[in-house]
Amino acid sequence: MAPTPLTVLTPVPLWWSLWVRFTWLAAAVTGGLVQKRLRGLSFIHFAHWSLVARWPRDPAVSADEAAPRTLVFLTNFDGSDIQYIDAFVRVVPDQIEALYGGARGFPGPFRFRPVAKYIADHSHAVDHFYAAHPDATTTAVAQALELRRRFDDFERRMAGADDATFAREWEQFLTAAQDLV
Repeated sequence: MAPTPLTVLTPVPLWWSLWVRFTWLAAAVTGGLVQKRLRGLSFIHFAHWSLVARWPRDPAVSADEAAPRTLVFLTNFDGSDIQYIDAFVRVVPDQIEALYGGARGFPGPFRFRPVAKYIADHSHAVDHFYAAHPDATTTAVAQALELRRRFDDFERRMAGADDATFAREWEQFLTAAQDLV
């Protein structure tokens, strides 16, 4: 199954962009609570937020209508938009509020339908996107990296081991690695 892309551009006032920068700093200091919760959603391939300070001038939009800042959310995932939005509303509503609470017209993160409508109104069609591992979600990639780390440790421990020790340790390694499914 090919991942589904989603791009959401959300205009935010200048004062809210300062708050968003603060929340990102707080997330870095606290060890990324949002990232930890999102990594538990096994259908996400990629998720990225950026804050854009200015866009190239668009003559079709008056300066008064243009937002001083835009919160850009890029993601791709397995499944439908509905499943994705529903998972965000259930898993990280407080973090969504911290990012989007000051955005123009944001309905709040606690009810699915208003959030889905808001995202649909601010989504932009994706003509092209890149997926480094289109068949692997972030969960699968993290599990593969953890398996590699465990195998490297196993390989170092087994250097020069006799056949009986290797067989016993190999069985233990395979049993312990079952949690990476």
